[in-house]
Amino acid sequence: MNEYKYFAYFYDDIFSEVCYRDWYDFVLPYLKDTSTILDLACGSGTLAILLKLKGYEVEGLDLSSSILELARKKAKMHHVAIPFYTADMTNFSLNKTYDVITCFFDSVNFLKTEKEIKDLFSCVYQHLSTNGLFIMDCFSKQMMKDYRHNKKKFRTKTHALLWKTKQIDSSTLKHTIRMKEGKETYIESYFEYYHDIKAFQPDGFEVIKICGDFEDTLQPKDSRILMILKKL
Repeated sequence: MNEYKYFAYFYDDIFSEVCYRDWYDFVLPYLKDTSTILDLACGSGTLAILLKLKGYEVEGLDLSSSILELARKKAKMHHVAIPFYTADMTNFSLNKTYDVITCFFDSVNFLKTEKEIKDLFSCVYQHLSTNGLFIMDCFSKQMMKDYRHNKKKFRTKTHALLWKTKQIDSSTLKHTIRMKEGKETYIESYFEYYHDIKAFQPDGFEVIKICGDFEDTLQPKDSRILMILKKL
């Protein structure tokens, strides 16, 4: 599993143009006023904070202690209290269940093996209430194609960042991030893995919906595939 380390401190600057409200709007129709929610791979907590401000009981979980430090600071700035847990989404035990569990921003593509995916769904199953929903996304072959040779540069008053993405085999993307802050330079690498959506339809769950790019249908050119599964 990938764990954001120094990159966590640049996370919100780099993803400032990401519209988290797309995920927020996608989830809302499946929530009740009393719904309890766990956001896996919650990152800096943006979605969790949006849901908490709406009045939902929401908690977050992420592997990176660095990025959860940022999430806690953001929650405090918005005057909301959200429990955030540092844990691996393929191996966690919180001794409670939730009505809805989410996992977005192609976080499941950080999982490499079938066993890791199986372990994720096992944890999700154990932490969902009866008829609870698991709402997630993954990237498509189209996104794999779009990012196979990609380069982005970011610069602020305090730091510069170069992000290169390269396809290294038929199912693997390697992200190499070079960060420079003052005289210090940091280089970190992360990997994402393409999986057919059938890998995310295990026993014990019923597929409620599959669609692409936040629309009602799934099209061949869609970059992001969204899935809603119900615990049986």
